[in-house]
Amino acid sequence: MADESPVSFSGWRRWSIGFNVVLSTLALLAILVMVNYLALQFSWRFSLGESANPRLTPLTQRVITSLTNTVSLIVFFDRSEGLFGPVRELAKEYEARSPRIKVEFIDYRMPGRAEMIREKYKLVSGLDSSRVIFDCNGRYKTILASELSEFDISDPREIKRTAFKGEQLFTSALVSVADPKQLKAYFTQGHGEHDPASTGDRAMSKFAQLLTENNIEVQSLAPFNGIEIPSDCQLLIIAGAEKTFTSVELDKIQQYLTRGGRLLVLFPWDLRRTGLERLLGDWNVEVGLNQVRDSVQAQAGDSQTLVASQFANHPVTRPLQRSSLNMVIPRSIGQRLQGKLAADAPKVTELVFTGLGGEVVGRIENGRGEIERKGAISLAVAVERGGIQGVNANLGSSRLVVVGNSLFLSNVLFDGGANRDFAHLAVNWLLSRDLLLGDVPPRAIPRYRVNVTEHQLQRLRLIFLVIVPGAVLLLGLLVWIRRRS
Repeated sequence: MADESPVSFSGWRRWSIGFNVVLSTLALLAILVMVNYLALQFSWRFSLGESANPRLTPLTQRVITSLTNTVSLIVFFDRSEGLFGPVRELAKEYEARSPRIKVEFIDYRMPGRAEMIREKYKLVSGLDSSRVIFDCNGRYKTILASELSEFDISDPREIKRTAFKGEQLFTSALVSVADPKQLKAYFTQGHGEHDPASTGDRAMSKFAQLLTENNIEVQSLAPFNGIEIPSDCQLLIIAGAEKTFTSVELDKIQQYLTRGGRLLVLFPWDLRRTGLERLLGDWNVEVGLNQVRDSVQAQAGDSQTLVASQFANHPVTRPLQRSSLNMVIPRSIGQRLQGKLAADAPKVTELVFTGLGGEVVGRIENGRGEIERKGAISLAVAVERGGIQGVNANLGSSRLVVVGNSLFLSNVLFDGGANRDFAHLAVNWLLSRDLLLGDVPPRAIPRYRVNVTEHQLQRLRLIFLVIVPGAVLLLGLLVWIRRRS
């Protein structure tokens, strides 16, 4: 009887191999846990793409490291939008720099969490636009997607994005919400102005809500009978005044502006004088007692609503290119023509214009008037005097925004066109939030161009339209012949 085959592995050897496998697996898991721990504690972020490199400026790094409270950074964005990638990378970079910054990405088109965000921050459903929200202990500020870019509008046929302002605006928002000191805006009352507390069509509760979203407390000067403008008034708003201001009241407003105040004036369609015309004249602003019409840019079915889509290259209106404002029976607001101006004269920039078919109609009686001039008519201006780049707003520089229409920021029209965006941009410019970060410049977006001669272009066409497709067809033909043979 033949000997039995020897056992290849004894029981002891099989147990030893199994034990080594288990021990090696445990050792590998332990190494992975340690590597992950070290990576969490000593992380190092870098970007492989030069243009997408989100390296932060020293000023931003100081702001981030100085945070003492948790800040929620909510990217409420359409993920298919072109800016989502740069915004996502920048938000992650901020989060990586400080454990106090918590980032959340939410696609506003998706239900559930998006609805909770709309309810918490009182966003209007159906009027969504991509935005970034910074929230710290109930103080929050929003940044619209339209604000995040600078554009080259020198060629009207092609508007190009030239710079990304994400870091500048993100750091500004951090400073705004992390500062426990809340800014205050006062609405004057007692002259037929719009009511910021009412929800009626003519009221301005939506505008007041926008101010709250920007961490600005809303108050009323009611009645405004020449009392001192409060020392904590960072922004004075005169919205749709129809009655005359007393000389004492006008003097108080002038004193407020002279010591560095910020003023937003919205004129009603009513053409009665209020005294503000003379006050603004001292700031080189010409307020028209007229109506502006543009039959070409009138809203379809409503000839009284003018759709203004021509904007100046100014921080208030630069992000509004390719947008429009809906204004009801506006009046002209422009720069007062004078001789040689003094060195300290207010700088006036006309912001919003009609098309070339605009008409200024004056001396109106019974709905009819005389056409005083035609062409591109200015409807709003921005005024600045005494501003020094990089200096805080409380040190003497004065800013004004004057618009020849008040109804466009009332509740009934606030969400029409880019009216809300204009209000948002005007308020932030008036409060010099663009000057807080003079050391954080916009990040230029590089543009690459390949120069190809006509001969080289012909060769490329030959290669990609003839040789490459022909090679694929030839290879397929050879395979077919080989299989047939």
